[in-house]
Amino acid sequence: MDETRYLFEDVLENKLSIQPLDKKAYTEMKEAWNKVSKPINSFGSLEDLHSKIAAIQGFKAPDLSHMRLIVCCGDHGIVEEGVTQTSQDVTRICATNIAKGLTTAGVMAKSLGIDIVAVDVGINYSKEVPYTLNRRVKYGTCNFLKQPAMSVEEFSKAVQVGMDLVKESKEQGFTTLLVGEMGIGNTTSAAVVAGYLLDLNAEAVTGRGAGLDDEGLSRKRAVVSMALSMYSGLSPVEICSYFGGLELAAMTGVVIGGGLYKVPIIIDGMLSQVSALVAERLIENAKDYLIPSHISKEPVAIKLGKKLNLPTVLEANMAVGEGAGAVMMAQLLKLTDVVFHDALKFGDSGVEQYEDFSKDDSK
Repeated sequence: MDETRYLFEDVLENKLSIQPLDKKAYTEMKEAWNKVSKPINSFGSLEDLHSKIAAIQGFKAPDLSHMRLIVCCGDHGIVEEGVTQTSQDVTRICATNIAKGLTTAGVMAKSLGIDIVAVDVGINYSKEVPYTLNRRVKYGTCNFLKQPAMSVEEFSKAVQVGMDLVKESKEQGFTTLLVGEMGIGNTTSAAVVAGYLLDLNAEAVTGRGAGLDDEGLSRKRAVVSMALSMYSGLSPVEICSYFGGLELAAMTGVVIGGGLYKVPIIIDGMLSQVSALVAERLIENAKDYLIPSHISKEPVAIKLGKKLNLPTVLEANMAVGEGAGAVMMAQLLKLTDVVFHDALKFGDSGVEQYEDFSKDDSK
């Protein structure tokens, strides 16, 4: 048994724990923000998240100079049921283009100097996918209406892939990670997982994914409804094994790894939110190491954000995937960092130091 496998076994057996966010470090960083010549807390969520990153990293100020976008890729057997407008081949093609930095998230990441790695966790292809990191656990999941999407062992291996990626990235000098996904059919799997975790029906969790028409949406809702009626009382591991995706499991591992190795993880939209909620159910305080980005147009995204207590900054009705929202958030954080370091401080600006009266709000 290798080290990563052993670590996840310990997670399942409650032998490992993630420490809560260092509140003292967070408060110190917020106090440093109060010295910037502007109204107190006027950068709102941006300065809160900027401070959170510093607390996670254990630095006096965040290090946003070494970022990596990890895009987890995998195929889904449920596409047999007509829940997508494209075939599984698109996963392989897009994974290659993501790795080459040619897709939506890729071109943005390259422009910001963010490293990109596309990880093949479960692409249904007989050969190695060009330009991708081969960590394939299985050639895609099974059709979950006919049999479990994967075994518990396969789910565990995929989670371990994500945990290992965080450890490797930190060892390579990356201080902040972004996470995204690519997998035709994965919004169907994620909708079912979300439905079980949040006790919601198919209509509440099922969206159009990559752009289904009304007929396709109807088929997708029917599939999700059938899946949600198959079992009751499942554990998070069982839910993910029966209905999840290999790339979704890997993202769960990235979230867990962020907490274990103290690396901030900028998540993307609905799919990474589902993976994050699974991680939080498996190990407490995992969400303390997450930086939210945007609310996707998938209907369950708002409910997931509230359940995770991770208020998002961007609301642009996006449904891109690949970590595109996470990359946009990274740019906002970089600009926020410029303000923190380069804007005039009270005493230098000719303006008297503002006082922080926010503590009086509860009185």
